Amino acid sequence: MKQSRRALIMERALEITHEEGFDALTFEALAERVGVTRGGVVYHFPTKDDLAAGIASMLLEHWQAAARLALGKPLGQASQAERLQALARSILEGEIQRGELSFVMSPVSRAAQLAAAWDTLYSEWVGDVSTLTPIQRVGLLAVDGWWLSRADDSPGVDLQDEETMSLIIRMVAGEGL
Repeated sequence: MKQSRRALIMERALEITHEEGFDALTFEALAERVGVTRGGVVYHFPTKDDLAAGIASMLLEHWQAAARLALGKPLGQASQAERLQALARSILEGEIQRGELSFVMSPVSRAAQLAAAWDTLYSEWVGDVSTLTPIQRVGLLAVDGWWLSRADDSPGVDLQDEETMSLIIRMVAGEGL
């Protein structure tokens, strides 16, 4: 299936933020990367806020679909432990879009829309964090750290293996060490 122009624009925007940072994301740079005119970008995203909202929505849909796939049943039929395990597995094993990290870490207020999308994901899949045990909270921190390590594609020591992943998933489920 052919990718929509709108989706292509958002993917290229993530690439630019990955390679050059959020400040380098201009409509001109984006138009050049996509191979359209500036007007072609503005047609789909009249403002940078609209572009940021589109990217946040696209990533939230991606994260939710990955978590639903890992869960294997409707969210409403899952226990909290099953939801936590599915979310953890989807993050630990899932695909990371280039530029996710740059977009999330950007101090620009427009990027706050992605933080809101991440909060929506956690609200749906984790619920009230204060109800989790300390081991579950540590497990969620480990999930975030694993994601951060994978999203930052700089060379370094790879601490990610099946045994560690299994331990993290057990932790978020509230199982003992």
